[in-house]
Amino acid sequence: MESWLKYTDEDKRRLIFGSESASDPAKAYDKKRTVHAGIRGKGVEAEKTMSVWQGEMNAKPSFEDACVYINIPFCQTKCTYCGFFKNLSDAALIDDYTESLTGEIRSAKGSPLYSHGRVRAVYIGGGTPGTLSARQIESVLRAVNESLPLSNDCEITFETRTYQFGDDKIKACADNGVNRFSLGVQSFDTKARRAIGRVDSGEKVMEMVQKLICLKEASVSLDFIFGLPHQSVETFLSDIQTADCLGVDGMALYQLNVFEGGKMDEGIKSGRTEAVPETARQYEYHSAAHEMLTDMGYSQLSMSHWVNGTLDRSIYNRFTKSGCILHAFGAGAGGRTENYGYFIHPAVTPYNMMRAKGIKPVIGLSEKSPMSCLYEFINGQMDTGILRFDTAERLFGIDLKTVFRPLTDSWEKRGLASVGEKTMKLLPAGQFWYVNMTQALLDILEMINSRGAYEPPVDKIAAQG
Repeated sequence: MESWLKYTDEDKRRLIFGSESASDPAKAYDKKRTVHAGIRGKGVEAEKTMSVWQGEMNAKPSFEDACVYINIPFCQTKCTYCGFFKNLSDAALIDDYTESLTGEIRSAKGSPLYSHGRVRAVYIGGGTPGTLSARQIESVLRAVNESLPLSNDCEITFETRTYQFGDDKIKACADNGVNRFSLGVQSFDTKARRAIGRVDSGEKVMEMVQKLICLKEASVSLDFIFGLPHQSVETFLSDIQTADCLGVDGMALYQLNVFEGGKMDEGIKSGRTEAVPETARQYEYHSAAHEMLTDMGYSQLSMSHWVNGTLDRSIYNRFTKSGCILHAFGAGAGGRTENYGYFIHPAVTPYNMMRAKGIKPVIGLSEKSPMSCLYEFINGQMDTGILRFDTAERLFGIDLKTVFRPLTDSWEKRGLASVGEKTMKLLPAGQFWYVNMTQALLDILEMINSRGAYEPPVDKIAAQG
């Protein structure tokens, strides 16, 4: 059962096990090696993309639940840390795009793929959806409500920042079914915000958060990043304390990724931007926040998401991490059917042109691995912090506890996880490294499946060291 070890040379072993001699959990691994854990599928040949897609569109589905992702690829400014920026806001371009997008959503009505099952969660992200006008927001939401089979308890999340998100836009959201706001605050500290390219002051952001909470129309969740320029552990904890005092329903805490060659990386190297904490130092931020939120009585829905009460369900994130069918709309969006992952053209003008011809602008497909259901199970479980060995054996007929034992024994010795008879639980130290740890489990299975031909991924996302 330990045969996978023969496929690991020194470099692969370090990626999977990390630093086995390190007693400090902050140095359990060298650094984060991928944004999200996963196994990349085999790409479909470009000339076959549309015919395969049509087959998926018209096939009789068997799934029961689905989620929807709608991409708004515009921002008012470019944040220095962001690896997903596409377009600065342009009124005319956004107007054309909104028309194309609503047409794409409405065209889904009645098709076998999109009309099957129930949509449990809709996430409108980007980009910055708040760049849309109130009229455009209403148009998109009406298309969603009138064209997709939403469940009666469907979570509809509108992600935005506070900048230029006025009362008319808030009303358009509330009047058309949005029941969850996800605000990319990142920090209330104005100096840290200015360093990453944010416009509103911390005080302005607090006012907007308070306004949304007082409306009582939707749950309010905030995103924070730790390890920002000019941000100490103390100012990060102050952000959490402020959010709690404001009465938010939930908050997600994310480790700063510094993309190699990105705007922040270049700024740090040139001296224009203050250096940020290295990965081992980021661990201190995570550890302090985990201790504070636990002491406050918050519940942990996932390795990054904490909630106070029952209003913030974070259904979209939980379902998609577990491999739920994902219907994607809009330039740059990615989704998945039962057999393929798919990607929509990322450039707005070609996207608009394809939509004008009535074409779903799918530009790429990747075939799911035969083991994708198992991989998605592991991914979803690890995101909750508990991996059920007994459930895996019942569903997939595989003894993961035995297969993973060489690695999980090492994790236990280093205080990253605890292994019981039926489960493995990530300890607070392991929760910081959960992406690397999840990827390691998937790497092991893929090495076995490929008889050692597989190469574990290493993405350039941790230039901070």
